[in-house]
Amino acid sequence: MRIMKKIKLLILMVCSVSMAWAQKPTVECVAFRQGFDNFPTPGKGTITLVSGKSIKGEFQQGLTVKMDRWQWHGDDGQLHQIKEKDVQRVVFSPDMKFVDKDIAIHVGISIGGKSSSDIQNKNLPFNIPQFDSFDREKYYKPLILERVVTSISKKGKQNSRLMVLVNNGFDSRYKVYVDLGQKTTSFGQGFNLFSLLFGGGETGNYYKSFWVLKKGAPQSIRIKQPAGIPFLFGAFRNKEFVDLFSDNPDFMACYPKSFKRKFKYTPEFFWVYDQKSKKQ
Repeated sequence: MRIMKKIKLLILMVCSVSMAWAQKPTVECVAFRQGFDNFPTPGKGTITLVSGKSIKGEFQQGLTVKMDRWQWHGDDGQLHQIKEKDVQRVVFSPDMKFVDKDIAIHVGISIGGKSSSDIQNKNLPFNIPQFDSFDREKYYKPLILERVVTSISKKGKQNSRLMVLVNNGFDSRYKVYVDLGQKTTSFGQGFNLFSLLFGGGETGNYYKSFWVLKKGAPQSIRIKQPAGIPFLFGAFRNKEFVDLFSDNPDFMACYPKSFKRKFKYTPEFFWVYDQKSKKQ
Protein backbone atom coordinates (compact mmCIF):
# COMPACT_ATOMS: atom_id res chain seq x y z
CA MET A 1 0.00 0.00 0.00
CA ARG A 2 2.83 2.36 0.87
CA ILE A 3 4.41 1.71 -2.51
CA MET A 4 1.14 2.54 -4.29
CA LYS A 5 0.80 5.76 -2.29
CA LYS A 6 4.35 6.76 -3.21
CA ILE A 7 3.67 6.04 -6.88
CA LYS A 8 0.47 8.11 -6.77
CA LEU A 9 2.30 10.95 -5.01
CA LEU A 10 5.10 10.83 -7.59
CA ILE A 11 2.58 10.95 -10.45
CA LEU A 12 0.83 13.88 -8.79
CA MET A 13 4.12 15.75 -8.39
CA VAL A 14 5.09 15.12 -12.02
CA CYS A 15 1.70 16.35 -13.25
CA SER A 16 1.90 19.43 -11.02
CA VAL A 17 5.40 20.33 -12.25
CA SER A 18 4.42 19.62 -15.85
CA MET A 19 1.31 21.81 -15.66
CA ALA A 20 3.32 24.62 -14.06
CA TRP A 21 5.94 24.27 -16.81
CA ALA A 22 3.13 24.36 -19.37
CA GLN A 23 2.32 27.94 -18.45
CA LYS A 24 5.23 29.26 -20.46
CA PRO A 25 4.09 31.28 -23.53
CA THR A 26 3.29 29.68 -26.85
CA VAL A 27 5.09 31.04 -29.92
CA GLU A 28 3.12 31.89 -33.06
CA CYS A 29 5.01 31.46 -36.33
CA VAL A 30 4.84 33.58 -39.48
CA ALA A 31 1.53 33.01 -41.26
CA PHE A 32 0.16 33.38 -44.77
CA ARG A 33 -3.22 35.01 -45.24
CA GLN A 34 -6.13 32.62 -44.83
CA GLY A 35 -7.87 31.55 -48.02
CA PHE A 36 -11.38 32.61 -48.97
CA ASP A 37 -14.36 30.29 -49.36
CA ASN A 38 -16.95 32.02 -51.52
CA PHE A 39 -16.52 34.52 -54.32
CA PRO A 40 -18.32 36.55 -55.58
CA THR A 41 -19.94 37.72 -52.36
CA PRO A 42 -21.33 41.16 -51.37
CA GLY A 43 -18.63 43.77 -50.94
CA LYS A 44 -16.69 46.58 -52.63
CA GLY A 45 -13.47 46.87 -54.57
CA THR A 46 -11.82 47.16 -57.96
CA ILE A 47 -11.84 44.67 -60.81
CA THR A 48 -9.11 44.91 -63.43
CA LEU A 49 -9.78 43.15 -66.72
CA VAL A 50 -7.28 41.34 -68.92
CA SER A 51 -7.65 44.30 -71.31
CA GLY A 52 -6.26 46.61 -68.61
CA LYS A 53 -9.52 48.38 -67.84
CA SER A 54 -10.24 48.87 -64.12
CA ILE A 55 -13.78 49.20 -62.74
CA LYS A 56 -14.50 50.33 -59.18
CA GLY A 57 -17.77 49.12 -57.76
CA GLU A 58 -19.44 46.42 -55.71
CA PHE A 59 -21.24 43.11 -55.61
CA GLN A 60 -24.63 43.86 -54.10
CA GLN A 61 -26.64 41.58 -51.89
CA GLY A 62 -28.69 39.16 -53.96
CA LEU A 63 -27.77 37.90 -57.41
CA THR A 64 -24.01 38.23 -57.93
CA VAL A 65 -23.70 35.78 -60.85
CA LYS A 66 -26.17 35.45 -63.71
CA MET A 67 -25.51 32.66 -66.16
CA ASP A 68 -21.70 32.78 -66.37
CA ARG A 69 -21.25 36.52 -65.75
CA TRP A 70 -20.52 38.51 -62.62
CA GLN A 71 -23.06 41.23 -61.81
CA TRP A 72 -20.70 44.09 -60.89
CA HIS A 73 -22.34 47.41 -60.02
CA GLY A 74 -19.81 50.05 -61.05
CA ASP A 75 -19.33 53.43 -59.42
CA ASP A 76 -20.06 54.79 -62.91
CA GLY A 77 -23.71 53.78 -62.43
CA GLN A 78 -23.57 50.86 -64.87
CA LEU A 79 -24.20 47.18 -64.25
CA HIS A 80 -21.17 45.45 -65.74
CA GLN A 81 -21.59 41.87 -66.97
CA ILE A 82 -18.13 40.37 -66.47
CA LYS A 83 -16.89 36.92 -67.42
CA GLU A 84 -14.41 35.42 -64.98
CA LYS A 85 -12.01 34.51 -67.82
CA ASP A 86 -11.74 38.23 -68.66
CA VAL A 87 -10.63 39.19 -65.13
CA GLN A 88 -6.95 39.80 -64.42
CA ARG A 89 -7.07 41.09 -60.84
CA VAL A 90 -9.52 41.82 -58.04
CA VAL A 91 -8.86 43.86 -54.90
CA PHE A 92 -11.90 43.33 -52.74
CA SER A 93 -13.22 44.15 -49.27
CA PRO A 94 -16.07 41.74 -48.45
CA ASP A 95 -19.12 42.86 -46.54
CA MET A 96 -18.39 41.17 -43.21
CA LYS A 97 -22.09 40.48 -42.63
CA PHE A 98 -21.81 37.71 -45.22
CA VAL A 99 -18.51 36.06 -44.30
CA ASP A 100 -16.76 34.57 -41.29
CA LYS A 101 -15.34 37.55 -39.38
CA ASP A 102 -12.06 35.71 -38.72
CA ILE A 103 -11.37 34.71 -42.32
CA ALA A 104 -9.60 37.91 -43.38
CA ILE A 105 -6.97 38.04 -40.66
CA HIS A 106 -7.32 34.94 -38.48
CA VAL A 107 -5.28 35.97 -35.47
CA GLY A 108 -7.37 34.36 -32.74
CA ILE A 109 -5.56 31.33 -31.33
CA SER A 110 -6.17 29.38 -28.13
CA ILE A 111 -3.66 26.80 -26.95
CA GLY A 112 -4.59 24.49 -24.11
CA GLY A 113 -7.06 26.99 -22.70
CA LYS A 114 -4.57 29.83 -22.69
CA SER A 115 -5.71 33.28 -23.72
CA SER A 116 -4.27 34.98 -26.80
CA SER A 117 -2.32 37.33 -24.51
CA ASP A 118 -0.10 34.36 -23.60
CA ILE A 119 0.98 33.92 -27.21
CA GLN A 120 4.14 35.58 -28.47
CA ASN A 121 5.40 36.13 -31.99
CA LYS A 122 8.32 33.97 -33.02
CA ASN A 123 11.60 35.79 -32.65
CA LEU A 124 13.53 35.17 -35.87
CA PRO A 125 17.27 35.15 -35.09
CA PHE A 126 18.22 36.97 -38.27
CA ASN A 127 19.11 40.57 -38.96
CA ILE A 128 15.71 41.46 -40.43
CA PRO A 129 12.46 43.14 -39.31
CA GLN A 130 10.40 40.77 -37.18
CA PHE A 131 7.02 39.53 -38.39
CA ASP A 132 5.25 41.24 -35.47
CA SER A 133 6.08 44.53 -37.24
CA PHE A 134 3.94 43.42 -40.18
CA ASP A 135 0.55 45.14 -40.40
CA ARG A 136 -1.74 42.17 -40.98
CA GLU A 137 -4.83 44.33 -40.64
CA LYS A 138 -3.66 46.41 -43.58
CA TYR A 139 -2.33 43.70 -45.89
CA TYR A 140 -4.40 40.62 -45.05
CA LYS A 141 -7.85 42.15 -44.71
CA PRO A 142 -8.38 42.93 -48.43
CA LEU A 143 -8.93 39.90 -50.62
CA ILE A 144 -6.61 39.95 -53.64
CA LEU A 145 -7.31 37.64 -56.56
CA GLU A 146 -4.91 37.51 -59.50
CA ARG A 147 -4.86 35.51 -62.71
CA VAL A 148 -1.98 33.08 -62.47
CA VAL A 149 -0.44 31.20 -65.39
CA THR A 150 -0.15 27.54 -64.38
CA SER A 151 1.27 26.12 -67.63
CA ILE A 152 2.31 27.08 -71.15
CA SER A 153 2.00 24.59 -74.01
CA LYS A 154 4.70 24.06 -76.64
CA LYS A 155 2.59 26.18 -78.99
CA GLY A 156 2.53 29.02 -76.48
CA LYS A 157 -1.04 28.57 -75.22
CA GLN A 158 -1.39 29.63 -71.59
CA ASN A 159 -3.54 27.92 -68.98
CA SER A 160 -4.44 30.21 -66.10
CA ARG A 161 -6.96 30.80 -63.34
CA LEU A 162 -7.81 33.30 -60.63
CA MET A 163 -6.16 32.52 -57.30
CA VAL A 164 -5.91 34.09 -53.86
CA LEU A 165 -2.66 35.91 -53.05
CA VAL A 166 -1.65 34.80 -49.54
CA ASN A 167 1.62 36.63 -48.88
CA ASN A 168 0.27 40.14 -49.37
CA GLY A 169 2.80 42.72 -48.20
CA PHE A 170 5.94 40.57 -48.50
CA ASP A 171 5.63 39.57 -52.14
CA SER A 172 8.28 41.74 -53.79
CA ARG A 173 10.21 38.72 -55.19
CA TYR A 174 7.76 35.81 -54.92
CA LYS A 175 3.98 35.79 -54.98
CA VAL A 176 2.34 32.82 -53.31
CA TYR A 177 -1.17 31.75 -54.35
CA VAL A 178 -3.81 29.19 -53.43
CA ASP A 179 -7.14 28.27 -54.98
CA LEU A 180 -10.35 29.73 -53.62
CA GLY A 181 -11.62 27.62 -50.75
CA GLN A 182 -8.27 26.03 -49.94
CA LYS A 183 -7.72 25.59 -46.21
CA THR A 184 -4.56 25.81 -44.15
CA THR A 185 -3.20 23.01 -41.97
CA SER A 186 -2.53 23.88 -38.34
CA PHE A 187 0.24 22.63 -36.09
CA GLY A 188 0.83 22.96 -32.35
CA GLN A 189 -2.74 24.05 -31.65
CA GLY A 190 -5.25 22.55 -29.27
CA PHE A 191 -5.05 20.89 -25.87
CA ASN A 192 -3.11 17.63 -26.01
CA LEU A 193 -0.71 15.52 -23.99
CA PHE A 194 2.32 17.34 -25.40
CA SER A 195 0.99 20.78 -24.38
CA LEU A 196 0.08 19.39 -20.94
CA LEU A 197 3.50 17.87 -20.30
CA PHE A 198 5.77 20.37 -22.00
CA GLY A 199 3.72 23.49 -22.71
CA GLY A 200 4.81 26.31 -24.94
CA GLY A 201 6.17 25.23 -28.28
CA GLU A 202 5.39 26.65 -31.68
CA THR A 203 2.05 27.06 -33.36
CA GLY A 204 1.11 28.10 -36.87
CA ASN A 205 -0.67 27.46 -40.14
CA TYR A 206 0.55 26.52 -43.61
CA TYR A 207 -0.83 25.33 -46.94
CA LYS A 208 -0.05 21.79 -48.04
CA SER A 209 0.23 23.02 -51.63
CA PHE A 210 0.51 26.40 -53.31
CA TRP A 211 1.60 28.11 -56.51
CA VAL A 212 4.64 30.37 -56.57
CA LEU A 213 5.31 33.06 -59.15
CA LYS A 214 8.74 34.66 -59.25
CA LYS A 215 8.93 38.26 -60.36
CA GLY A 216 9.50 38.36 -64.11
CA ALA A 217 8.81 34.64 -64.65
CA PRO A 218 6.33 33.69 -67.42
CA GLN A 219 4.51 31.10 -65.31
CA SER A 220 4.11 29.85 -61.76
CA ILE A 221 5.27 26.58 -60.27
CA ARG A 222 3.39 24.32 -57.88
CA ILE A 223 4.92 23.36 -54.54
CA LYS A 224 3.44 20.44 -52.58
CA GLN A 225 4.16 19.04 -49.17
CA PRO A 226 6.17 15.85 -49.66
CA ALA A 227 4.87 12.62 -48.17
CA GLY A 228 6.29 9.22 -47.38
CA ILE A 229 9.54 8.30 -49.06
CA PRO A 230 10.04 11.70 -50.80
CA PHE A 231 9.84 13.34 -47.36
CA LEU A 232 12.43 10.98 -45.89
CA PHE A 233 14.82 11.80 -48.74
CA GLY A 234 14.36 15.55 -48.28
CA ALA A 235 12.32 16.23 -51.43
CA PHE A 236 11.37 19.75 -50.32
CA ARG A 237 14.37 20.51 -48.12
CA ASN A 238 17.00 19.69 -50.71
CA LYS A 239 15.22 20.43 -53.97
CA GLU A 240 12.34 22.92 -53.99
CA PHE A 241 13.86 24.91 -51.12
CA VAL A 242 17.17 25.21 -52.98
CA ASP A 243 15.47 25.96 -56.31
CA LEU A 244 13.44 28.77 -54.74
CA PHE A 245 15.96 30.49 -52.52
CA SER A 246 19.56 29.58 -53.40
CA ASP A 247 20.04 32.74 -55.49
CA ASN A 248 20.30 34.64 -52.20
CA PRO A 249 23.39 33.45 -50.23
CA ASP A 250 22.47 35.74 -47.34
CA PHE A 251 19.14 33.95 -46.99
CA MET A 252 20.64 30.47 -47.41
CA ALA A 253 23.04 31.22 -44.55
CA CYS A 254 20.00 31.47 -42.28
CA TYR A 255 19.05 27.84 -42.99
CA PRO A 256 22.33 26.06 -43.73
CA LYS A 257 21.12 22.67 -42.52
CA SER A 258 18.48 20.65 -44.28
CA PHE A 259 16.57 19.63 -41.14
CA LYS A 260 15.71 23.29 -40.42
CA ARG A 261 13.91 23.59 -43.75
CA LYS A 262 10.60 22.17 -42.54
CA PHE A 263 7.71 22.49 -44.96
CA LYS A 264 5.43 23.89 -42.24
CA TYR A 265 7.74 26.93 -42.04
CA THR A 266 7.10 27.98 -45.65
CA PRO A 267 5.45 31.30 -44.65
CA GLU A 268 8.57 32.09 -42.61
CA PHE A 269 10.88 31.25 -45.51
CA PHE A 270 9.10 33.66 -47.85
CA TRP A 271 9.10 36.37 -45.17
CA VAL A 272 12.84 36.02 -44.48
CA TYR A 273 13.71 35.75 -48.18
CA ASP A 274 11.71 38.90 -48.94
CA GLN A 275 13.41 40.86 -46.16
CA LYS A 276 16.89 39.64 -47.09
CA SER A 277 16.28 40.41 -50.76
CA LYS A 278 15.42 44.03 -49.96
CA LYS A 279 18.97 44.51 -48.70
CA GLN A 280 20.53 43.44 -51.99
